Amino acid sequence: MLLPRVLTAVIGIPVVLSLIHLGGLPYAAFVFTIIVLALYEYYLLMKMGGKPVQGPTLFTLGLILPAALFLDHYSSAQAGGDNFAGSVVTLTVISALIYEIFSRKKYLERVGFTLLGLFMISWCLFHLIALRDIRPDGEALTFMLIVTVWVMDTAAYAFGRFFGKKQLSTISPKKTWEGALAGFASAILTALLFRAFMKEPVSVLFAATSGVLIGVFGQLSDIAESMIKRAAGAKDSSSLLPGHGGVLDRFDSYIFLAPVIYYLTVYSR
Repeated sequence: MLLPRVLTAVIGIPVVLSLIHLGGLPYAAFVFTIIVLALYEYYLLMKMGGKPVQGPTLFTLGLILPAALFLDHYSSAQAGGDNFAGSVVTLTVISALIYEIFSRKKYLERVGFTLLGLFMISWCLFHLIALRDIRPDGEALTFMLIVTVWVMDTAAYAFGRFFGKKQLSTISPKKTWEGALAGFASAILTALLFRAFMKEPVSVLFAATSGVLIGVFGQLSDIAESMIKRAAGAKDSSSLLPGHGGVLDRFDSYIFLAPVIYYLTVYSR
């Protein structure tokens, strides 16, 4: 229904934007909450689809991994540093395998599905915090990412609904090439326009490159999450957000984009 969808957006958008502006621990707590809920939805999807997954490993290390990244200031391995993240990445792989060794019924696939959830959700979505903490313009870059994705999704949906004819992927039957191209173009345009409102503007090349990456990887990330739902036989990851599905449904674009835009920023400076 349209009303629940609109009400969720009216309440949710100001909350998200306020937390991005606040940054620090409030924003980090918000992203950690998203990670926890997304892990839970992923777990339910795997169970629904009959896919074996290690619940204790998924939830325990799914929180320890981003916490280690947070304490390590986002470096997976530092010479002479604390190396929390590097050690936890290693522990994650080892733990998943040891869990299976001592399980009554052993499934190698369970290791794969568990690690997929851990790195897809905990590792990738954590980069939303890393991007916000970039100085001096992490807040502006995070706003640019969030707003550009919102505009891209809206343009792709609207244009695809009214003008879409050629199916983009069998994974998401309703997505069309026409909608995808509209989303791609709107992502580039939005990123370039957003640049003009930044206190410390990034280069035109950086903004254009960000728009291209958002236009490509944002939509691919959406389809990747749809592939998981399709394997589980589910339409939505959950019904947590009225009219919008689940947390994974709302943050699916950022699974690819959070690390992609973060590393673009790091490598371009």
